[in-house]
Amino acid sequence: MDRTVGHRGTGFAPGRALGSGWLVDFFPGSFSVVMATGIVSLAARSLGHTAIGWALFGLNLALYPLLWSIWLARIARFPRAVWVDLSRHETGPHFLTAVAATGVLGSQVAAFGVAPGALPWLLALAASLWVVLVYALLGAATIARDKPAMEHGLHGAWLLLVVATESLAVLGSDVAVQAGEPAWLVFLCMACNLLGWMFYLLIIALVLHRWLFMPMPASAVAGPWWINMGAVAIATLAGARLMQLQGLAPHLVLLQRAAEPFTTMFWAAATFWIPLLAVLFAWKHLLHREPLRYEWGQWAVVFPLGMYTTATKEFADAADLPFLLPVPAGFFWVAFLAWVLAFGGMLRAGWRWRRDHAAAGSGPI
Repeated sequence: MDRTVGHRGTGFAPGRALGSGWLVDFFPGSFSVVMATGIVSLAARSLGHTAIGWALFGLNLALYPLLWSIWLARIARFPRAVWVDLSRHETGPHFLTAVAATGVLGSQVAAFGVAPGALPWLLALAASLWVVLVYALLGAATIARDKPAMEHGLHGAWLLLVVATESLAVLGSDVAVQAGEPAWLVFLCMACNLLGWMFYLLIIALVLHRWLFMPMPASAVAGPWWINMGAVAIATLAGARLMQLQGLAPHLVLLQRAAEPFTTMFWAAATFWIPLLAVLFAWKHLLHREPLRYEWGQWAVVFPLGMYTTATKEFADAADLPFLLPVPAGFFWVAFLAWVLAFGGMLRAGWRWRRDHAAAGSGPI
């Protein structure tokens, strides 16, 4: 069965328009749209663009349960297809978007002050998803008999291990503030922050090996590579949140102080990646004239841009570095424009899929 359309293309499967083909082929990383929409919403709110922030928050409140209904329907009807996706190096890491999306939505709930009682439940859901998906993914990838070569199996989505882990630290910090900053929860947030950094060091070393010592055709320069930057951007956000916690016990204060230089390092690493990624994508689309078509991977570009904006703003506030504030003020519009283009592309792809579906349904069977 050829399932590459649903995974690498638009997320719709026009080649299987009749029946439930679209569901069996549905992209496992579809929650990336919630991640991107949520973080751009948070960036808008933190920078005073309140109307944009609320509009995107409202949109996420509709997208999140919609995607869960599709996920659960796919699990119920096609459990084998779901397991195959989860156990493949090429598609398995994309499932972790569900963890990060839950964390980002929870941060929106905290920031906008809507239904704050849902925060502990969202954290519990995100943590449960993390445990199930991370261990299933790593276990399945380890025991798999047939494994792809690195240039085929390693891609930017593997850094969702970092993003998912850091999202627990970010949302956990929101819950800790609400709950009076209990020591055990603050400690777990700090542990997740450092665990995410450990994942980043391990995976980014493999990424650089793949980039520098293996062929890199223009077609291989895809949206998920932007998670190279997004992963350390969310680590910066988690560190900034931890830096702002007040009234901690003395043993936690020592850990909090250690977070400050690490957070500076995270921000520097995120900033480092932006020019290199921009040059590579310009090389792909301008010099090699690779067409720019909508695909789910474009949300993996929007999320890092929005995350860098939000993280830089919070880091500047937490570390009292006002000279950094012009960076998120300008970067927000880049992230918002990227979101508009990706969302418009998704709507057009959905409309074309419906058109093809209708045409196939009216033709001879």
